[in-house]
Amino acid sequence: MFDAGDLIGDTMIAQLTDGEALVRIFETLRYDAVVIGNHEPDFGGGTLAKRIDTAGFAVIAANVRRKDSGTLLTRPYIIKDFDGVKVGVIGLAYPKTPWTTAPKNVANFVFEDPADVARNAVKELRSQGVDLVIALTHLGLGADVELAKQVQGIDVIVGGHSHNRMHEARRVGETLIVQAGAHGSDLGRLDLVVENGKITEHRRNLYPLLATEFDQDSAVQQVVEDIHAPYRDVLDEPIGQADEWLIRAQTLAGQQPRKRDAQSPVDSLFADILRETTRSDVAFLPGVGYGVAIPPGKITAPQLRQLVPHEGKVVTMQLSGKQIRDILNQAVENVFTKDIDKKVGGMIQVSGLHFTYDPKRSSGNRIVEIQMQERPWRADRTYRVATNSMLVSGGHRQSTFSGGSQLQEHGSQYEMIKSYFQKQSGVSSPDDIRIRQVG
Repeated sequence: MFDAGDLIGDTMIAQLTDGEALVRIFETLRYDAVVIGNHEPDFGGGTLAKRIDTAGFAVIAANVRRKDSGTLLTRPYIIKDFDGVKVGVIGLAYPKTPWTTAPKNVANFVFEDPADVARNAVKELRSQGVDLVIALTHLGLGADVELAKQVQGIDVIVGGHSHNRMHEARRVGETLIVQAGAHGSDLGRLDLVVENGKITEHRRNLYPLLATEFDQDSAVQQVVEDIHAPYRDVLDEPIGQADEWLIRAQTLAGQQPRKRDAQSPVDSLFADILRETTRSDVAFLPGVGYGVAIPPGKITAPQLRQLVPHEGKVVTMQLSGKQIRDILNQAVENVFTKDIDKKVGGMIQVSGLHFTYDPKRSSGNRIVEIQMQERPWRADRTYRVATNSMLVSGGHRQSTFSGGSQLQEHGSQYEMIKSYFQKQSGVSSPDDIRIRQVG
């Protein structure tokens, strides 16, 4: 059993235990291997090293090295015997991780090109007599397709990062590609018939993991209860009331790669909260694809935390209208570029402005119109802008924020949103259209 990464972050219990709780659960489930995802370093490089060293399963990545020593962060692959078939499993981490986490978390890591590393790993494994090579990746489906085209000798790619619920295996040349959603949405199964080192038959199944369809396993449930016990007061804390579903757009995809280009209802709400709380003209938040929707009714702290899992700070600054346009152009470039090495994140989320873009225009000139909520947009006018520390530090290739003036930090993004929820009788997402595509 394999997992394609982003194991130890994105939940409150992960935050409370620096990811240790999730490692314990995966040990209980008897995983064979997990690849490093782009959120594995979110608690810092030292913490990640501890989790790798103490995990009761293999954590693999062939393309992450320590900058100071040049050594691999963890083992590059494993070799296992499955019913008499010798299988090599290569781990390939997300090479754009430095654009998706705080720089300090990966300051001592170098992420190498997955295709170059995979070619060498395939040769090593074949020289050791493996019958089958599996790449366990956290690259995204589009990058997995390119990997299959560029590297000969990979029989199966078990992928992650883009959260595709793939009911069928996708064949690219001689390689089968599968994914199984995200956030525990599904269990994927791939049955293979291997003859003389070749896959002659395969059968793919995707099983939705619905709580109503499965009985609880008492042993696993006991482990979960033991982990939660010291933190029960925090995990049960009510923080507000949802008047309707609070939904993040495009957290799951289907059989094909999909751009994360949509306006996200709950992120529009979060951006509004940052803008109003800091009395800014505009707020920007990164377009992300993680998080489970919150249903109507009582909101608990863990429900909000898994939508705002990372310890980002709210930062305000002064930016010109031109800089705001540059930020929007970069966001569109991130989503629509055809260069797989530059594609990162989803569409930026906004408050205090509406914008229209045309993806067919040339790079850097895709913004057609900007309409400010409080006063007209002008390239030479200065505006107060609120955002989070990930974007300020260059996340999602956003370098313009570093040119802002009068920077001021306002504490935790999660705590600001939580405080707002606690003061309201009920919360709901705004329904205005802020992002329009033409062309």
